[in-house]
Amino acid sequence: MLKLIRFFPHKLAITALVTLLLIVGLSLKEPVRVQAQLSNASISSQLPDQWESAPLPNSGDSGLQDSSNLPFAGCLSNYPIALVPASGMGQTLAEYPTIFWYLPRTRAWGMEFKLTNSDSQEIYSTKYAFAHGTSNDDQGQDAQLVVGTPGILSLTIPRLKGSSLPLKVDQKYDWTVRIICNPNDPSGDVYMAGTIRRVSIDPTLSRRLQQAPPEERVVLYAKERLWYEALGTLVKLQRDRPNDPAVIAAWDKLLKSVGLDMILLG
Repeated sequence: MLKLIRFFPHKLAITALVTLLLIVGLSLKEPVRVQAQLSNASISSQLPDQWESAPLPNSGDSGLQDSSNLPFAGCLSNYPIALVPASGMGQTLAEYPTIFWYLPRTRAWGMEFKLTNSDSQEIYSTKYAFAHGTSNDDQGQDAQLVVGTPGILSLTIPRLKGSSLPLKVDQKYDWTVRIICNPNDPSGDVYMAGTIRRVSIDPTLSRRLQQAPPEERVVLYAKERLWYEALGTLVKLQRDRPNDPAVIAAWDKLLKSVGLDMILLG
Protein backbone atom coordinates (compact mmCIF):
# COMPACT_ATOMS: atom_id res chain seq x y z
CA MET A 1 0.00 0.00 0.00
CA LEU A 2 1.43 3.36 -0.96
CA LYS A 3 0.44 6.63 0.63
CA LEU A 4 1.56 10.21 0.18
CA ILE A 5 1.72 12.30 3.33
CA ARG A 6 2.30 16.03 3.09
CA PHE A 7 3.97 17.86 5.96
CA PHE A 8 3.73 21.62 6.37
CA PRO A 9 6.47 23.17 8.54
CA HIS A 10 5.45 22.98 12.23
CA LYS A 11 1.79 22.56 11.32
CA LEU A 12 2.27 19.04 10.01
CA ALA A 13 -1.10 18.80 8.29
CA ILE A 14 -1.31 15.39 6.63
CA THR A 15 -3.25 14.18 3.62
CA ALA A 16 -3.18 10.74 2.00
CA LEU A 17 -3.63 9.89 -1.65
CA VAL A 18 -5.89 7.10 -2.80
CA THR A 19 -3.94 3.84 -3.03
CA LEU A 20 -2.36 3.53 -6.44
CA LEU A 21 -1.45 -0.14 -6.34
CA LEU A 22 -3.93 -3.00 -6.49
CA ILE A 23 -2.16 -4.97 -3.77
CA VAL A 24 -3.16 -5.97 -0.25
CA GLY A 25 -0.99 -4.58 2.53
CA LEU A 26 -1.27 -3.75 6.19
CA SER A 27 -3.61 -0.84 6.89
CA LEU A 28 -2.17 2.29 8.48
CA LYS A 29 -5.53 3.08 10.09
CA GLU A 30 -6.33 2.38 13.71
CA PRO A 31 -9.32 3.17 15.96
CA VAL A 32 -9.52 6.77 17.09
CA ARG A 33 -8.78 7.13 20.80
CA VAL A 34 -9.67 10.06 23.02
CA GLN A 35 -6.42 11.17 24.62
CA ALA A 36 -5.37 14.05 26.85
CA GLN A 37 -2.98 16.54 25.27
CA LEU A 38 0.57 15.98 26.51
CA SER A 39 3.15 18.57 27.35
CA ASN A 40 5.88 19.29 24.81
CA ALA A 41 8.44 17.28 26.77
CA SER A 42 6.39 14.20 27.63
CA ILE A 43 7.26 12.19 24.53
CA SER A 44 10.30 13.97 23.13
CA SER A 45 12.24 14.04 26.43
CA GLN A 46 12.19 10.24 26.47
CA LEU A 47 13.49 9.85 22.91
CA PRO A 48 17.23 9.46 22.33
CA ASP A 49 19.29 12.50 21.40
CA GLN A 50 21.28 10.27 19.05
CA TRP A 51 19.79 7.10 17.60
CA GLU A 52 23.15 5.44 16.95
CA SER A 53 26.31 5.90 18.99
CA ALA A 54 28.27 6.25 15.73
CA PRO A 55 27.75 5.37 12.06
CA LEU A 56 28.52 1.71 11.52
CA PRO A 57 31.41 0.98 9.11
CA ASN A 58 30.36 -0.43 5.75
CA SER A 59 26.78 -0.70 6.98
CA GLY A 60 25.09 0.89 4.03
CA ASP A 61 24.13 4.24 2.59
CA SER A 62 21.96 6.59 4.60
CA GLY A 63 20.03 7.41 1.46
CA LEU A 64 21.17 11.03 1.33
CA GLN A 65 22.19 12.07 -2.14
CA ASP A 66 24.93 14.44 -3.30
CA SER A 67 22.98 17.33 -4.76
CA SER A 68 25.82 18.29 -7.14
CA ASN A 69 25.00 15.55 -9.66
CA LEU A 70 21.20 15.44 -9.47
CA PRO A 71 19.03 16.68 -12.35
CA PHE A 72 17.14 19.24 -10.26
CA ALA A 73 16.49 21.51 -13.23
CA GLY A 74 14.63 18.84 -15.19
CA CYS A 75 12.99 16.51 -12.66
CA LEU A 76 13.56 17.34 -8.98
CA SER A 77 13.62 20.61 -7.08
CA ASN A 78 15.86 19.11 -4.38
CA TYR A 79 17.19 15.74 -3.27
CA PRO A 80 14.92 12.91 -2.08
CA ILE A 81 15.73 11.40 1.31
CA ALA A 82 15.37 7.86 2.64
CA LEU A 83 13.98 8.08 6.19
CA VAL A 84 16.53 5.80 7.84
CA PRO A 85 19.24 6.22 10.52
CA ALA A 86 22.71 7.40 9.49
CA SER A 87 23.99 3.83 9.07
CA GLY A 88 21.17 3.12 6.62
CA MET A 89 19.92 0.21 8.75
CA GLY A 90 16.75 0.17 10.82
CA GLN A 91 15.21 -2.65 12.85
CA THR A 92 11.60 -3.81 12.74
CA LEU A 93 9.32 -6.32 14.39
CA ALA A 94 6.99 -6.46 11.39
CA GLU A 95 6.67 -9.28 8.90
CA TYR A 96 5.47 -6.68 6.38
CA PRO A 97 6.97 -3.33 7.42
CA THR A 98 6.13 0.12 6.14
CA ILE A 99 8.96 2.12 4.59
CA PHE A 100 9.11 5.92 4.38
CA TRP A 101 11.02 8.44 2.29
CA TYR A 102 10.82 12.16 1.56
CA LEU A 103 10.07 13.32 -1.97
CA PRO A 104 10.62 16.99 -2.89
CA ARG A 105 8.62 18.92 -5.45
CA THR A 106 9.15 17.02 -8.67
CA ARG A 107 8.05 16.43 -12.25
CA ALA A 108 9.15 12.78 -12.07
CA TRP A 109 7.19 10.22 -14.11
CA GLY A 110 7.03 7.68 -11.30
CA MET A 111 9.01 5.33 -9.10
CA GLU A 112 10.20 1.76 -8.71
CA PHE A 113 10.61 -0.05 -5.39
CA LYS A 114 12.74 -3.19 -4.89
CA LEU A 115 13.38 -5.39 -1.88
CA THR A 116 16.25 -7.90 -1.88
CA ASN A 117 17.49 -10.44 0.65
CA SER A 118 21.02 -10.90 2.00
CA ASP A 119 21.91 -12.92 -1.11
CA SER A 120 20.88 -9.99 -3.34
CA GLN A 121 17.88 -11.95 -4.59
CA GLU A 122 14.86 -9.81 -5.41
CA ILE A 123 11.86 -10.83 -3.33
CA TYR A 124 9.49 -7.97 -4.12
CA SER A 125 9.29 -5.11 -6.60
CA THR A 126 6.70 -2.72 -7.94
CA LYS A 127 6.67 0.18 -10.38
CA TYR A 128 4.04 2.79 -11.10
CA ALA A 129 3.42 6.30 -12.42
CA PHE A 130 2.78 9.26 -10.11
CA ALA A 131 -0.38 11.34 -10.30
CA HIS A 132 0.37 14.81 -11.70
CA GLY A 133 -1.45 18.11 -11.49
CA THR A 134 -0.89 21.67 -12.66
CA SER A 135 0.86 23.77 -10.03
CA ASN A 136 3.38 26.60 -9.78
CA ASP A 137 7.04 25.59 -9.96
CA ASP A 138 9.91 27.34 -8.17
CA GLN A 139 9.84 30.11 -10.80
CA GLY A 140 6.11 30.65 -10.38
CA GLN A 141 5.29 29.08 -13.74
CA ASP A 142 2.56 26.50 -14.34
CA ALA A 143 4.01 22.99 -14.48
CA GLN A 144 2.85 19.37 -14.30
CA LEU A 145 4.13 18.39 -10.85
CA VAL A 146 3.55 15.29 -8.74
CA VAL A 147 0.42 15.82 -6.65
CA GLY A 148 1.11 16.44 -2.96
CA THR A 149 4.85 17.03 -3.19
CA PRO A 150 6.89 17.97 -1.30
CA GLY A 151 5.85 15.25 1.12
CA ILE A 152 6.57 11.87 2.64
CA LEU A 153 5.77 8.68 0.75
CA SER A 154 5.17 5.37 2.48
CA LEU A 155 4.96 1.88 1.06
CA THR A 156 3.80 -1.15 3.03
CA ILE A 157 5.27 -4.42 1.79
CA PRO A 158 2.21 -6.48 0.80
CA ARG A 159 1.14 -9.97 1.81
CA LEU A 160 1.68 -11.98 -1.36
CA LYS A 161 1.07 -15.70 -1.56
CA GLY A 162 3.78 -17.81 -3.15
CA SER A 163 6.53 -15.26 -2.52
CA SER A 164 9.60 -15.22 -0.25
CA LEU A 165 7.72 -13.01 2.17
CA PRO A 166 7.20 -12.37 5.05
CA LEU A 167 10.53 -11.07 6.30
CA LYS A 168 12.40 -13.61 8.37
CA VAL A 169 13.67 -12.95 11.88
CA ASP A 170 17.38 -12.09 12.26
CA GLN A 171 17.81 -11.47 8.53
CA LYS A 172 18.66 -8.25 6.75
CA TYR A 173 16.95 -6.95 3.62
CA ASP A 174 17.92 -4.07 1.36
CA TRP A 175 15.37 -1.78 -0.24
CA THR A 176 15.83 0.77 -2.99
CA VAL A 177 13.55 3.43 -4.41
CA ARG A 178 14.27 4.67 -7.92
CA ILE A 179 12.72 7.99 -8.85
CA ILE A 180 12.09 7.78 -12.59
CA CYS A 181 12.36 11.14 -14.31
CA ASN A 182 11.83 9.82 -17.83
CA PRO A 183 10.71 6.19 -18.41
CA ASN A 184 12.47 6.25 -21.80
CA ASP A 185 15.80 7.55 -20.47
CA PRO A 186 17.19 6.13 -17.20
CA SER A 187 20.20 8.47 -17.16
CA GLY A 188 18.38 11.00 -14.96
CA ASP A 189 16.99 8.50 -12.42
CA VAL A 190 17.73 9.08 -8.72
CA TYR A 191 18.08 6.32 -6.12
CA MET A 192 17.52 6.04 -2.38
CA ALA A 193 18.34 3.03 -0.25
CA GLY A 194 17.94 1.52 3.19
CA THR A 195 18.34 -1.75 5.07
CA ILE A 196 15.81 -3.58 7.25
CA ARG A 197 16.63 -6.13 9.93
CA ARG A 198 13.68 -7.98 11.38
CA VAL A 199 14.09 -8.92 15.04
CA SER A 200 12.04 -11.05 17.43
CA ILE A 201 9.97 -9.44 20.15
CA ASP A 202 10.47 -10.03 23.86
CA PRO A 203 7.22 -11.33 25.44
CA THR A 204 7.35 -8.67 28.17
CA LEU A 205 7.74 -5.91 25.60
CA SER A 206 4.91 -7.40 23.55
CA ARG A 207 2.53 -7.20 26.52
CA ARG A 208 3.55 -3.61 27.25
CA LEU A 209 3.01 -2.58 23.63
CA GLN A 210 -0.45 -4.14 23.59
CA GLN A 211 -1.50 -2.12 26.63
CA ALA A 212 0.26 1.16 25.80
CA PRO A 213 -1.28 4.16 24.04
CA PRO A 214 0.51 5.40 20.88
CA GLU A 215 2.62 7.99 22.73
CA GLU A 216 4.07 5.33 25.02
CA ARG A 217 4.59 2.94 22.11
CA VAL A 218 6.78 5.52 20.37
CA VAL A 219 9.00 5.67 23.46
CA LEU A 220 9.10 1.88 23.86
CA TYR A 221 10.00 1.39 20.20
CA ALA A 222 12.71 4.04 20.41
CA LYS A 223 14.27 2.53 23.52
CA GLU A 224 14.52 -0.80 21.70
CA ARG A 225 15.80 1.00 18.56
CA LEU A 226 12.90 -0.30 16.48
CA TRP A 227 13.18 2.40 13.85
CA TYR A 228 10.38 1.48 11.47
CA GLU A 229 7.81 1.12 14.27
CA ALA A 230 8.85 4.34 16.05
CA LEU A 231 8.69 6.33 12.82
CA GLY A 232 5.44 4.75 11.64
CA THR A 233 3.69 5.32 14.98
CA LEU A 234 4.68 8.98 14.98
CA VAL A 235 3.38 9.39 11.42
CA LYS A 236 0.02 8.00 12.58
CA LEU A 237 -0.04 10.34 15.55
CA GLN A 238 0.61 13.32 13.28
CA ARG A 239 -2.20 12.28 10.98
CA ASP A 240 -4.65 12.01 13.88
CA ARG A 241 -3.40 14.98 15.95
CA PRO A 242 -1.66 17.39 13.55
CA ASN A 243 -1.67 20.34 15.99
CA ASP A 244 -0.56 18.53 19.14
CA PRO A 245 2.68 20.24 20.29
CA ALA A 246 3.86 17.04 22.00
CA VAL A 247 3.64 15.13 18.73
CA ILE A 248 5.37 17.94 16.82
CA ALA A 249 8.18 18.03 19.38
CA ALA A 250 8.59 14.24 19.23
CA TRP A 251 8.73 14.29 15.43
CA ASP A 252 11.41 16.99 15.52
CA LYS A 253 13.43 15.06 18.12
CA LEU A 254 13.25 11.75 16.25
CA LEU A 255 14.41 13.23 12.95
CA LYS A 256 17.22 15.19 14.61
CA SER A 257 18.41 12.01 16.38
CA VAL A 258 19.23 10.45 12.99
CA GLY A 259 20.41 13.62 11.22
CA LEU A 260 17.25 14.10 9.14
CA ASP A 261 16.31 17.52 10.51
CA MET A 262 16.56 19.06 7.02
CA ILE A 263 13.03 17.69 6.48
CA LEU A 264 11.76 19.97 9.23
CA LEU A 265 12.22 22.86 6.85
CA GLY A 266 9.36 21.51 4.73
